[in-house]
Amino acid sequence: MALHLNDTMSKKILYIRENLPGGTDTYCKALYNLFQGDDDLEPLPVEDIPDRRSRLFHYYYKPQALREAISRADIVHINGYTALGSIQAFVEAKRQGKRVVYTAHWHPFECLGHPLLGKLFFHLVFKHAIRRYADVVTTINREDTQFFKAIHPDVRQIPHWFTPLPLETRPAKKENMILLVGRADNPVKGIEHLYHLPEGQYEVHCVGRGHIERKDFHQHIGVTDEELAKLYAEASLLVIPSKYEAFSYAALEAMSYGTPVLMSERVRIADYLDGVKGYQIFQYGDYDEFVRKVATTIGIAVDSEFIVRQFSPEKDKESYRKLYLANM
Repeated sequence: MALHLNDTMSKKILYIRENLPGGTDTYCKALYNLFQGDDDLEPLPVEDIPDRRSRLFHYYYKPQALREAISRADIVHINGYTALGSIQAFVEAKRQGKRVVYTAHWHPFECLGHPLLGKLFFHLVFKHAIRRYADVVTTINREDTQFFKAIHPDVRQIPHWFTPLPLETRPAKKENMILLVGRADNPVKGIEHLYHLPEGQYEVHCVGRGHIERKDFHQHIGVTDEELAKLYAEASLLVIPSKYEAFSYAALEAMSYGTPVLMSERVRIADYLDGVKGYQIFQYGDYDEFVRKVATTIGIAVDSEFIVRQFSPEKDKESYRKLYLANM
């Protein structure tokens, strides 16, 4: 049963995240779309809060801009991990008496760009801010749920969700087409695994910016949602050879369109896929196993109906409503 407020004023939600495209930005915008037209909750547009980059602390916000953004909201949903900007948001939100929801988009320390610095900053500063300022913490997989339960008493694990775009014309599958979604210049994405594929055996398409070493690969930059949906529908395999993914929108999107997925054991959407048809796992860094499993995964059947049902936006919306509106 849905929660409803006693008063007639809807509560405004501000989403704070790093000002860069990527999974965190996608998550915030998906939540914004999820609560459009809600009777009790009004998401504020997901916009960049002016910030500055920092070698030591990743990024931090201009204080006045952050203060003004938070003043417009009743609920502040902070997204970020080992960044000074998230600490600023915690302190300012609580100074203004706002309800604070925190989502880390967590990665193990060894998977961060600066593992030792990130670990020190988190344990010396960040975890204390979570304990003191966060009203509730949301997580997305078993590993980060266990991690944050040792820090905070109220942790809710909620998966991402996805509704496939209705395509007017669904393209036919290309039997040898492999798709990679993610910036090629991001070392976490593991594109080097694809360089071990035999030349000419597969048609490889990469969506995202960055230099690609293989001249026989096709690169797509700045694609629309509909263009990406067509690539998912057309491909016979999505590969996610990442060093770490807290979930993986790409896997969810691909399987929703009937495209199987080969992912490293570090891609945590697998926590929700026990016994589901349509994916295989390889050990990150084992290039030989990657090549072998590409051959055995490409074109296999996918249980798309389970995926759409399991990752339902209706189920997740009610979970978020409960944590947004608690004690308000």
